[in-house]
Amino acid sequence: MKKIGIVANLKKNGSRELLDQLKQWLQKRDVQVFDSLENSVEEMLRQSDMVICLGGDGTFLSVASHMRAVSIPILGVNLGSLGFLTEVKQTEVFEEINAYLLGQHTIEKRLMIACSAASHQQKIERRFVALNDIVVSREGLTRLLHIEVSVSGEKLTAFRGDGVIIATPTGSTAYSLSAGGAIIHPKLETLMITPICPHASALRSMVVGADEKISIHIRTDRDQEKALLTADGQENMEIDDSYSVEITRSNTVLQLIKSSRRSYFATLRENFKIPG
Repeated sequence: MKKIGIVANLKKNGSRELLDQLKQWLQKRDVQVFDSLENSVEEMLRQSDMVICLGGDGTFLSVASHMRAVSIPILGVNLGSLGFLTEVKQTEVFEEINAYLLGQHTIEKRLMIACSAASHQQKIERRFVALNDIVVSREGLTRLLHIEVSVSGEKLTAFRGDGVIIATPTGSTAYSLSAGGAIIHPKLETLMITPICPHASALRSMVVGADEKISIHIRTDRDQEKALLTADGQENMEIDDSYSVEITRSNTVLQLIKSSRRSYFATLRENFKIPG
């Protein structure tokens, strides 16, 4: 018996109705269903063979943040405008799930990154996983940050600015793109380092191999000022200059169930309104 989990963002119009329709449709096909209204995401992931996300890219990323001990295929269904991760439209969802049940689907593996933020002074350490990006940025009224970035133990750059983004190819179309980074095809195994509003205008994004270890240290002008570390816009923590932030390839690989109707380039054209 197939086991499918469904995560529904109830803030999206029509999500509850679609959830109920999907449960009935799947149960008629002898599929056991676990949904986020009755189960925690962690519990649902442990029990399911695949998961359906009803919402937008933010909903998809919230599920991806739980992919630490387990990785199962995810189908993203967008209930608003088309997304980069939620490629499937509401009108297409039953067709795509039927293809999955028949074994006619395509899974694309996406690189994820792991982040460790540790302060030996405060004896604090937190770990994150991200599909899109890890961002270190100034918080509130904090002035420009002094940021030092090293790659596998060798200093790459030091600059003053609003922060820095470490993005995966999947995340290259998100915040990194807005900050001046390039679009990287998701099949490439790379990480992109993108400064946010650097004081030195000549500083540009840099692409490195996915097996490199990226280290970030920050310094503020005043002791009470802090920076904010954010993983995929889902989890965050305040850090100061006692912290060492290290980013590496995650052992977890995200399994994205691709839309049968549109390719990656078609999704790019549709999202950016590029003539095709």
